[in-house]
Amino acid sequence: MAEDVVAAALPKAGETVWDSFQRMKEASMCMDENHSRFEAKWRTLCAVRDDLKDKTYKYKSTKKRTMDDWFLRVMAIEKVAQELESRFIEKQGSSIWIHVLPRSKLSKQMESIRSEIGELILEGNQLGDTLVHKVAEGVVKMTAQDISYIPTLQGVLDKILQDLSKENIKAIRVLGMLGAGKTTIMQNLNNHEKVASMYERVVWVTVSGEENNKENLSTEMLQHVIAERLIVDTEGSTDVVKVARKIKEELEGVKFLLLLDDVKAEFDLDMIGIPEGAKGSKIVMTTKYRHIRLPSCSNIEVKKLSLNESWNMFHKLLALPDDIKDKPQLERTARKAVSLCGGHPLMIKMAACIFKSIENRELSEISWSDGLETLRRWPEKGNNEPIKNLLKFCCDHLDHEQKPCFLYSALYPEDSEISMEGLLDCWEAESFLKTGDDAKIGGRNILRHLKNVILLEEGATGQYVRMHKLIRATALNLLSEERKDRCLVKTSEALQKTNGATPKRLRVDLWSDKEWISLANNSLDTFPDEPRSSKLSTLFVQKFSKHKKIPDSFFKHMHSLRVLDLYMTEIMTLPSSINKLSNLKVLYLNGCIVLKELPSFIGYLKSLEVLDIRGSGVVKLPHQIEGLTRMRRLLVSYTMSTQDNYDVIFKLSGLEELIIEVDSETGDWCDKLIEDVVAKVSMLPRLISFQFYLHDRVIDVIQVVDDTVKIYVPSENHLKLFLERRQDLETRSFQVYIGCFMSYGPEIPEFYRYDRYVKYYSGRGQNEVINQILTKVHAFELSNHNDIEYLSRNLIESMEYVQGCLIQSCNSMRTLVQGYQTQGRSLLPNLERLDAKNMPSLKRIWEGHMEKGNLSNLRTLVLCKCPSMTIVFCNVIVQQLQELTYLEVEDCCNVKEIVMCSQNISLNVFPKLSSLVLCNMPSLRKISSRLDWASLESLKIHDCPKLKELPFHSNNAMKLRSIEVDAALWEALHWPDSQVKERLDRCCFFR
Repeated sequence: MAEDVVAAALPKAGETVWDSFQRMKEASMCMDENHSRFEAKWRTLCAVRDDLKDKTYKYKSTKKRTMDDWFLRVMAIEKVAQELESRFIEKQGSSIWIHVLPRSKLSKQMESIRSEIGELILEGNQLGDTLVHKVAEGVVKMTAQDISYIPTLQGVLDKILQDLSKENIKAIRVLGMLGAGKTTIMQNLNNHEKVASMYERVVWVTVSGEENNKENLSTEMLQHVIAERLIVDTEGSTDVVKVARKIKEELEGVKFLLLLDDVKAEFDLDMIGIPEGAKGSKIVMTTKYRHIRLPSCSNIEVKKLSLNESWNMFHKLLALPDDIKDKPQLERTARKAVSLCGGHPLMIKMAACIFKSIENRELSEISWSDGLETLRRWPEKGNNEPIKNLLKFCCDHLDHEQKPCFLYSALYPEDSEISMEGLLDCWEAESFLKTGDDAKIGGRNILRHLKNVILLEEGATGQYVRMHKLIRATALNLLSEERKDRCLVKTSEALQKTNGATPKRLRVDLWSDKEWISLANNSLDTFPDEPRSSKLSTLFVQKFSKHKKIPDSFFKHMHSLRVLDLYMTEIMTLPSSINKLSNLKVLYLNGCIVLKELPSFIGYLKSLEVLDIRGSGVVKLPHQIEGLTRMRRLLVSYTMSTQDNYDVIFKLSGLEELIIEVDSETGDWCDKLIEDVVAKVSMLPRLISFQFYLHDRVIDVIQVVDDTVKIYVPSENHLKLFLERRQDLETRSFQVYIGCFMSYGPEIPEFYRYDRYVKYYSGRGQNEVINQILTKVHAFELSNHNDIEYLSRNLIESMEYVQGCLIQSCNSMRTLVQGYQTQGRSLLPNLERLDAKNMPSLKRIWEGHMEKGNLSNLRTLVLCKCPSMTIVFCNVIVQQLQELTYLEVEDCCNVKEIVMCSQNISLNVFPKLSSLVLCNMPSLRKISSRLDWASLESLKIHDCPKLKELPFHSNNAMKLRSIEVDAALWEALHWPDSQVKERLDRCCFFR
């Protein structure tokens, strides 16, 4: 710093000292002005950066690597800008004359950086020109039940495929009763390879609103779904005619298949923007109403299943054993159950679930009879709505804990994927689950039960569930019966017109006295200003694309609100009245891309436990977040421009779960980010789950499962921080992965035996932190260390309690232990199993002196792919292996002899060895010449062509009962005593 000041003071060539001073004085005087210009440029750059980030959601760049590099450079200059800002604040108001040197230097630096920022702004604007429309995928695959074994459903699918190939047919109508399998057929059609080869775009649209609603979704909402699928930019377009024109322009140039599921009323395809018959494009729709038709439309009806098909479906869903036919009474009971379903697929599915849930799943006449009696109590099938009555019957039989959880699940929009963890958060916030550490366990049990009785179904991935629209309709009916006017659900609703006018907001009086309100995917325009909702505990307002602002007083009377879900709304700010939500526990702001910041008054939400801001525009967390001491679950997104703005996270001492989504495909940056965050996250002592979501994988950093702490750390330095800060590593079982992800998994055999485990991957040299952790572990894996020739004395002495050890792919290691460095104490006294694999330089296990007691508990030794080894054992080690019971040597191409010992060594050196395995040893000539083999019971020898004799005679190996060997090798062996061969022939079998 002093050198910089001196350099600034020195006159340039051709100027006097006075000229130099004048130059510094002018710069000092211009510091404030240069700061204003610098600050303005920096704000512009931030705006360009944020705009580019937002636009990459809908567009892709033709210069992706250039754009990634630009974001990195913006991030680097941001650090410089923050430092300059800090220095300006310090120097602001200082004397122009007394502080002329530091002021002039800062002034010039701001001017210089302003120039660099200007170049970045220009480059960023140019990069904006490289953004092009993302091309929509040809087909978005869906989760679909297999129907290939059900001829009635598969036949409908085959007939649709036939009609699609006929030029005169422009549309296909699939007609069938509720729950007949129409949607399942369409899902299979969507996924069919033939369809993917016939059409450039396959577009799925669920046309209906609520099941209880007799109308389709509004034109506006259908347009939104189609535009989103086709990645058509409709931003700023509210006129349905203009949006229709954009959709039509996108579809006219391609051959498309439009799949319309659950059509309830006729509608104008042209108004939505669907061009008729463009390039051979076609439409397939499902409906239960016979009056709904399309031009040039063929008709296919989905019939009830035959009794045989019903049985096959029931059999497959229940996963009945093949020997069921050997138990005629059970099969008779099961077939009676199937006949009660009347060929209705949904009823068959529910019947199978009832039998599945029979206690212990016993295949007994009594238990199956109970299952049949349950079905017989179903409502009569003779009435008009058997499925709805059946579903109500099943819902009524949920217990007092399961029922509110089930009903709550109906608040989510029809056909939506519901996050299981999010559902559990809401159930817990609503106090449906027992309090305490077992709340989530109880919640998962309820989830499991609801899935078992198919009131909830598996979603697209194991992290989500879905609710069948018929089941959801039943749940909503139950809600209206049980909660009367205390629940308002208007999701995916069409705009209802009153006297020709479209309402602008939901009437304020409809909010009064409500406990649950769900307005997800609703077409309403605005929120009421100050609803009187003092009893409201849950509010879902998801995907309100029109809402740029929530009225400031909106939350003023919502003191009881516990769950607020604003997923994918386009709100720009949170209203100030949010500070009134003193009981709020769950806040979802994920996908709110226009929301750029969290207000400081979020610190008033003292009860907040769960916050999700993934995919939002929030670039910085306010420091007031630190005061939210009850925060236990946080979900955020990191980008190149925001990674340094989230340090307040690591002050949330009560945090139990952290999920970070990383919005980048730049590998080096992601790796550096992970290293930085893992170092900081060690400060969170209660964290039991921490994950990174990258674009191509999920990385677990911390997991606590069955009271075992699992931790991934990139390096030894990170491990040191965890050892200093995580007290549970002293008291719990643990697994520590150093340098490799948990997904690599433990490779050590019989891993289940060990409570404390360390996997150390691709380290370098020796490290005291490793020695420290090894004093606590029972199992140790050392992999890919290429700069060590043997285990150091400190490392070996730290392994006193290690019972299992795997060392592999350490290319420079010549010996595991150098005995002459470790005299005076017993080493590895508790080691029971040792595996050495893929060790190209390993010549021997132990080198030098070996004290009594070393390896005194070793029971299993496996050597695999050690090409430098020529002899496995010699005098120094054989005398110590008194407990060895299993020895395997495999793929060691240069081993010539297994045991080589001198005449003064006892014959009984392996007194407990019971199993010996020798495989793929092309150089092996001898096992040993003078041992008793007193306990040997099994011998396995394969691919050892040079082995000509076995070390057995009439007085040894008397317990040998099993020999597995190559037939050719056995016949080629030399036998000094024919009686020994005859004895061993009896226990020999050939591969």
